[in-house]
Amino acid sequence: MLFNYLRKPNPKNLLGSPDAFRYFEYAMFCMGWKSPATYKILYYITSSLLFAWCAVYLPIGIIISCKKDINTFTPNELLTVLQLFFNSVGMPFKVIFFNVYISGFYKAKKLLSEMDKRCTTMKERVEVHRSVVSCNKAYLIYQFIYTAYTISTFLSAALSGKLPWRIYNPFVDWRASRSSFWNAALNETALMLFAVTQTLMSDIYPLLYGLILRVHIKLLRLRVEKLCTEPGKSDAENEQDLIKCIKDHKLIFEYAAAIRPAISCTILIQFLLIGICLGLSMINLLFFSDIWTGLATVAYINGLMVQTFPFCFVCDLLRTDCELLVSAIFHSNWIHSSRSYKSTLIYFLKNSQKSIAFTAGSVFPISTRSNIKVAKLAFSVVTFVNQLNLADRLT
Repeated sequence: MLFNYLRKPNPKNLLGSPDAFRYFEYAMFCMGWKSPATYKILYYITSSLLFAWCAVYLPIGIIISCKKDINTFTPNELLTVLQLFFNSVGMPFKVIFFNVYISGFYKAKKLLSEMDKRCTTMKERVEVHRSVVSCNKAYLIYQFIYTAYTISTFLSAALSGKLPWRIYNPFVDWRASRSSFWNAALNETALMLFAVTQTLMSDIYPLLYGLILRVHIKLLRLRVEKLCTEPGKSDAENEQDLIKCIKDHKLIFEYAAAIRPAISCTILIQFLLIGICLGLSMINLLFFSDIWTGLATVAYINGLMVQTFPFCFVCDLLRTDCELLVSAIFHSNWIHSSRSYKSTLIYFLKNSQKSIAFTAGSVFPISTRSNIKVAKLAFSVVTFVNQLNLADRLT
C-alpha cells in the first residue's frame, strides 16, 4: 500500500530505521538515481535523457528565451524566470554531489540497521517506528509544497494567457495558436515537475538523515540513564552494558561521518542560492505580482524556506541532544561502581564531549543562525530596490 509507511505502531509489524527513506527511494528510482536489478542499460539511457532534460536543457532554454524575448518580458515575468534560472543552475550540482557520495547513503542505511539491533525493548522499537513515520511524512509534505508551486504557477499563467516560465521550445511557437500555447505550457509544466522533484530530493535527504539520527541519540541517552540501576546485575555485567553504549556512540559517529560529505556540498549550494532567489521572489511579490502570480510566488518562497531551515534547525537540536547525552553520562549511577567501570565511563565521557556538527562546504557551520544570516541578504536586496525606487522605474 502507498501509505503503508505512515501506519501507526503495531507491535507485530514495526518499521525499522532504514524505512525512513522508503518514499525517498521510490523517487530515486523514478528520477534515475537507483538502478533496478534488470534492464539496467535501458534504465541508464532513460535516466541520462531525463537528467539532460532537467539539468541541461532547462537552464539553456531559459538563457535562450531571455536573449530572444527580453524586450517583451514584464518585470513579473523577468523575475520569475531569473529565480527559476538560479535554482536550475544549482540543481544539477546538488544532484551530482548526492550521486557522487551515494555510497554514503547505503552505508548510512547499513549502520541504521546495526543501531536497530540494539533496540531490544518494545518501547525503543516503537520510538524508532514513530521517527520513521515522521521522516516519511516529511517527504510527502515536501512533495506537496514543491508540487503546489509548480501547479500554482502553471494555473496562474494559464489564467493570464502567458507561458508559466517562458522556457525556449524549438519545436513549438506558443504564439502561433491556442493549441500551440497549451502544448508549450504543458511541456514546460512536465519539465518543471521533473526538475522540481529532483530539487526536492536533493533538499529533503539531509533532513531525513538528521531526523532518524536524533532518535538514536535519544535512545542511547535513555540507555545511559539506566546504567547500574538494575540491582541484580554484577559489576562486570554493568560494565558490559556501558561498553555496548560506547559501541552505540561509535556507530552514531560513523553514521554522521558517512552522510557528512554530501550534506556539506548540498547545503553550501543552497546557502549560496537562497539569498538571491528569496530576494528576487520578495521583490516580485511586493512590487509586481497580481493575486494569481502572488499565490504562485508565495508557494515558491515556501519551497525556498524548507530547502534549508528545517535541517538547520535539526542541526541545532542535534547539538542539544549531544549535550544532553554528556549530561546523562555524567549524572548516571556510577558512584558505587568498580574502578574499571569508572575508567571506562571517563573514556566514554571524554569521547562524548565532541558534538555532532555539520558544515556547509567546510566554510561555516550549518545552524539556524547561519540560515538567518543568509536569508537577511534577501531583505537587504528588497530594501535596496525600495530605496532606489527601481520598482516604479521598471513598471
